Amino acid sequence: MLYLAIGNAREVREVERVASRYAQAAQDAELRSLRYQVNPHFLFNTLNSLSSLVIKGQNDRAEAMIHNLSNFYRNSLSSDPLEDVTLLEEVELQKLYLDIEMVRYPERLRTKITIDPALTDVQIPALILQPLVENAIKYGVSRSNRPVTIEIRAHSHEGNIILCVEDNGDKMDPLDHNHGNGIGLPNVRDRLEARYGKKAQFETFHKPHGGFIATITIPL
Repeated sequence: MLYLAIGNAREVREVERVASRYAQAAQDAELRSLRYQVNPHFLFNTLNSLSSLVIKGQNDRAEAMIHNLSNFYRNSLSSDPLEDVTLLEEVELQKLYLDIEMVRYPERLRTKITIDPALTDVQIPALILQPLVENAIKYGVSRSNRPVTIEIRAHSHEGNIILCVEDNGDKMDPLDHNHGNGIGLPNVRDRLEARYGKKAQFETFHKPHGGFIATITIPL
């Protein structure tokens, strides 16, 4: 009976190890899939903007956008989808993206970045901020006729890192339900859930007098 019990326990442990490997492989596949969603979505929107500049004959601005787009993809596509990047690297990528959008909205787009210096080397998922910044451009800057500031902030709180992207765009029409229903924000939510489970949070908020806030909370 003792022999059978020991043998059975070994078989159970082996089954658990195999199940764990399959679960990890499934999680990796999901994370790869979600990560690869970000780039085509961004590229589609950027090429539309580039096409518009060419049609309007704004060749200098189109050339600047192509240069910035090349730099962005050189940095974003070189990393493994399962690898993290430092907060500083992620912010630098978003600066490249904002440079691209600055070509489209030179008079309207303003940026502000407030990062706790102690967090610059913290590891976070690559391009996790990209959909949030793109969302702020789409619903904050593009729909306004005045300068709009997009702010990226990062600080720590109770063992977590808090990442925030905020804009001060115009107040949204209550009947407009399209805000955030595309690929971008759901992608962020799904990536965080697949990676951190219940340990991460993703919250969005319409400010009463206009503007939008998206906040990510992940364990340090």
